[in-house]
Amino acid sequence: MKLRSALSKLSCASAFALGSMLTLSPAANAMKLKQQNLQEMAVVSQSIIAGQVVSVTDGFDNNRPYTEVTIQVSSDAKGKLKDDSNYTFRQFGLIKPRSMGNGKVYLGVTPDGFAKWHEGESVIAFMYKPASITGFQTTAGMAQGKFIVRDGKVLNQFANSGLFEGMNTANFSHEERNMLTNPQDINVDEFMHLVGKLAGEK
Repeated sequence: MKLRSALSKLSCASAFALGSMLTLSPAANAMKLKQQNLQEMAVVSQSIIAGQVVSVTDGFDNNRPYTEVTIQVSSDAKGKLKDDSNYTFRQFGLIKPRSMGNGKVYLGVTPDGFAKWHEGESVIAFMYKPASITGFQTTAGMAQGKFIVRDGKVLNQFANSGLFEGMNTANFSHEERNMLTNPQDINVDEFMHLVGKLAGEK
């Protein structure tokens, strides 16, 4: 009986450890973000949406936690979405820990390194294609691919660090070259003009 009890406890501990690893692995991967420049994000994005976040909710789909985001589209640099349409997607993880009503709290929130979303904010979102199995989406380069527009300027979670690194700037205009000298002070109109140019490159 003691051996059976010990094995049972060991099995529970192993299951808990495995569950913890599965829960933490997306966060661990997110912390190892590969830096992507603006050109790389523009090329791999399915859509590049400028618009306003009108809704942010969360829930479960087949026991998978998600955050659902709806953006009212002002424009899409890839030309795939109609102006004034709504674009809704789901990314992995809840907005915040959730009580399960049985004394337990589910901690599967959006991992570090993923973009965070807030209702009412103006954004430019470089949307990567949906995952083939879950349908979940992230921005290209994770949080690197979500820019907040405020006071006519654009800024991502990393203060635009590395945004132009490694890019061929030979065909940049004078205004576009000015972005290189002060990436934390980028005008939204000039930014979107450059993004449109990069999005059309093969």
